[in-house]
Amino acid sequence: MKNIAVLIVLAMLVACGSTPPQIVSVNDVTLNYIITGEGPPLYLLHGGMESRESFKTQIPEFSKRFTVVALDSREQGRSGRADKQISYELMSKDVVALAQHLGHARISIMGLSDGGVTALTTAINNPEIVDKLIILGANYHYDSYPPETREFLANYKWDGNTDPNQYPGNSIKHYMTGHSDLTEFGDLLDEMSAMWSTSPTYTVSDIANIKSKTLVIVGDHQDMDLSHTLSLYNALPNAQLFVVPNATHYALQEKPELISAVALGFLNEK
Repeated sequence: MKNIAVLIVLAMLVACGSTPPQIVSVNDVTLNYIITGEGPPLYLLHGGMESRESFKTQIPEFSKRFTVVALDSREQGRSGRADKQISYELMSKDVVALAQHLGHARISIMGLSDGGVTALTTAINNPEIVDKLIILGANYHYDSYPPETREFLANYKWDGNTDPNQYPGNSIKHYMTGHSDLTEFGDLLDEMSAMWSTSPTYTVSDIANIKSKTLVIVGDHQDMDLSHTLSLYNALPNAQLFVVPNATHYALQEKPELISAVALGFLNEK
């Protein structure tokens, strides 16, 4: 009877166009992810305080040509909490461990914001597993943001604001994919803010060591100076640059079809 119930649930998920989530424990944390499609592995890494729902437009399209692995990064979305302070290095190690778990020797990565920093970290520390990179709205050093922004993040305490149009209320819908209430939301935000205000700390020389073919995408109204993105692009030995017109840090939400088309064109290049 239990097996029949499982089959019914799976059938319902397929009928709804959904992919059942999977769970794996790596590096003292539980990761929640989906895997769908066929072809070369493509890992999708969302932005900070978000979830794989950020790629809900891209997943069905990308899975027509790739084996898409879309995960909720540690402590975010549906994935579990951990004792250690969250960091890009730990999130990168999670990606590597998941790839090993799934038997993927080489992967391409599309990373949004924090996910882009995690992708860069993976390419620097584990170049042997990285095929292509798409870096969207990401920095390689925290000083890309003005001092007042970093000070705001370092000292911010959540006041209970849940307005979806304001910080940090715009992250709550992602948080609630894995929680029943907001009891620990402020604690997670404190942990994320500590990471954002002190990292990453890569140099141009670090970036120059990345040999993977890379597409750098940025909105023309990104909330960090465009010169930082240009220095990232110029430092990469094998890079392309796409500036999304009339777009902000949330370009993936604002221009999803355009970014999908550009990303697929890049991924399909030989």
